[in-house]
Amino acid sequence: MSGEGEAGRTSRLEATGWSGVTGLQGGTSPGETEAPRQAARQRGASLVSRRRSEILEAALDVFSEKGFHAAKIEDIAARLGIGHGTFYRYFRNKLDIFNGVVEEIISIAMQAMQGVDPEGPNTLEEYREQLEEIGERLFGLFRRNPRISRILFYEAFGIDDPDIQKRIRDIFDFFGRYTERYFLNGVRKGYLRGDLHTRETALAVNAALFEACRRVVSSGDPEKSLKVWKETIITLMLEGMRAR
Repeated sequence: MSGEGEAGRTSRLEATGWSGVTGLQGGTSPGETEAPRQAARQRGASLVSRRRSEILEAALDVFSEKGFHAAKIEDIAARLGIGHGTFYRYFRNKLDIFNGVVEEIISIAMQAMQGVDPEGPNTLEEYREQLEEIGERLFGLFRRNPRISRILFYEAFGIDDPDIQKRIRDIFDFFGRYTERYFLNGVRKGYLRGDLHTRETALAVNAALFEACRRVVSSGDPEKSLKVWKETIITLMLEGMRAR
């Protein structure tokens, strides 16, 4: 057993830079080394997010052009000039990335409705004006990006996968609940019929809206088609729902 005393041991430890109180003496503090590591992690996360978004964008192109069943992973990878290995770092398979595309569409659709207050209108005329705005936003969304229409109205319904079908139902359920809030507001304020079946009416109206969007996007004259569909749906809604 060494005969070195406590003072000797302490002296040797201090010579190595160790301090029983602070952990390090005269060296780099933990905070000084953690900051660069955190910055590096943030840069890495940003690169991962950007690459994932690029793959989703390429997948949206490929799925809308070729259809889900004809599209291949190599088509998506080739669009970006990346290898299969890079693709599989971000998505497990074709269904996984299609799920990601549908999630992006849900997010885009929700953003399109931001700022429109379902509780805003106080009269039937104000509600008519709001319907005009909603129509412009929805039709504009699908007209500006027909790829979304192809995925949402055609491709998604042809995929026999429970997760995909659930996400599609989620989209329509979201719009159903959202539309119902407008009707509940109208019933509460007295400009829509008090006996209105708000939930069922919301789903029926949305079915007409989405069919109109599909028709407008595929029309040879979108502007004319949009005008006719807007007038038809708004008149049908207000004549059928307004308070007598």
